[in-house]
Amino acid sequence: MNLENLEMFLMISRFGSINKTAETLFLAQSTVTHRLKQLEKQLGVTLFVRTANGVSLTAEGKGFVPVATSIVEQIRTFTQNTALLKPLTIAAGKAFASYELPRLLGQYRKNHPALRCYVKSTLYEESITALLTGAADMALLGNEVYHPQLLQIDLPSDRIVLIVAPEHRWASGFSGFSDWGAQEMIVFGDASAPFRQRVDRFLVERGVFPNVIMELDSFGSVKQMVMQNLGVAMLPERVIREEVESGQLIAHDLAEGTLTRPTLIAYPKHKQQDRDFQSFLSWIVANY
Repeated sequence: MNLENLEMFLMISRFGSINKTAETLFLAQSTVTHRLKQLEKQLGVTLFVRTANGVSLTAEGKGFVPVATSIVEQIRTFTQNTALLKPLTIAAGKAFASYELPRLLGQYRKNHPALRCYVKSTLYEESITALLTGAADMALLGNEVYHPQLLQIDLPSDRIVLIVAPEHRWASGFSGFSDWGAQEMIVFGDASAPFRQRVDRFLVERGVFPNVIMELDSFGSVKQMVMQNLGVAMLPERVIREEVESGQLIAHDLAEGTLTRPTLIAYPKHKQQDRDFQSFLSWIVANY
């Protein structure tokens, strides 16, 4: 029997609402309803009936609450007792997985050779879902998270800077937003991505409506296009540091340090009691 479905059942019984459960788990209402139907099919009973204010437990549902609670508690206890045998699961955006995480994990493993970890590159919403469902122990995020079941630790923010090729007319200095005109721009992510929205808002507030010619899914791809002088871009300073130092890119801080990308670690509240996890977390924060 699926643990996630059992936890979801208990959450619905507590809230008396499928909508509230879906919001809490960052899932579509249809997904929660489908999983509930799966559980009811497995058990061969109806667990909830609809009411004017949401849903309420049937007699069978009320009888199943202590059973589901016991199963979930036993599995959690077993999982905690075998935590040392499990790899640490980390969800991270492509930028973190490409630039910061390799260095951090490599350094940590030199002193802790027993470290076993599984890393998955995810989008922001996928990371949150992974944390809430237990699919990830921690996530490196580029945007704040507000959820009662999750905790977050802020890391040093990244300045977001304009990058151009050495051959570009702005290489010797940025001539001002009034000179932007129809300048071709290469951007990261789709328009709904938090980082993209942050950059777009900054430019629009200064009267610039970017002439976007490329929308790419990684900072690395954006950098490569800019280095070929195919357009300009705005990226976090941390991911273009090597190219700037080697002279392959020129960077200008248009916002004078006020435009930044938040960097944080999010993790489930129950991991507060995990000493090994907290030790690893403290090391990451100290060495980021």
